[in-house]
Amino acid sequence: MKIVVTVSNEDEVRLAEKADIIEFRLDLGNFSFKTDKEKILTIRRKVDGGSFEGDENERLKKIVELSKLFEYVDLEVDVPEWVFEELKKNNKKIEIIESYHNFKETPNYLSLKDLVENRRGDILKIATLGKSFEDVKKITRILLDYEKVVAFLIGEKYSFTRVLSIFLGAPLIYCYVLKPKAPGQLELNFVYDLLKKVGLK
Repeated sequence: MKIVVTVSNEDEVRLAEKADIIEFRLDLGNFSFKTDKEKILTIRRKVDGGSFEGDENERLKKIVELSKLFEYVDLEVDVPEWVFEELKKNNKKIEIIESYHNFKETPNYLSLKDLVENRRGDILKIATLGKSFEDVKKITRILLDYEKVVAFLIGEKYSFTRVLSIFLGAPLIYCYVLKPKAPGQLELNFVYDLLKKVGLK
């Protein structure tokens, strides 16, 4: 299990000392990529909760070009197959985090199951809007049934599901320093101290 800190500027990179991995959100800022930690490349589209609104092909080409500098790349579930192929060809060691964001609802279990079983990436990340305890049960079941899945509910009320996912086997937990990058995202020091208390750090 690794702690990921999502950053939008160089100040946040410097404050991410307790993180295992830094997620560079290129849709939020520009970076030098100078760090000894593992790195995730993410250029998040507005429809998926990011700020990128430009040409999709240009975004994908930029991801492929920069991928050689990273250990991980985040790609959305609807990205065409050629991008996955190019990434693996350019960097055989790279791990692809295939992400699914839904800000309207948490689909039923069978829909989530289809996402997991048809994934093309190494890790599947599911982030969906939480509305009820039934939604908690859906992502809990997914985490129990499958490996290499990160699944949690979006929103302050359901921020506990980010920690829950770790105890149910998720390989990554996403945190912030200075300012949250998503509703319900937890602060780095809080997560680090919690995991240390329970023997996971």
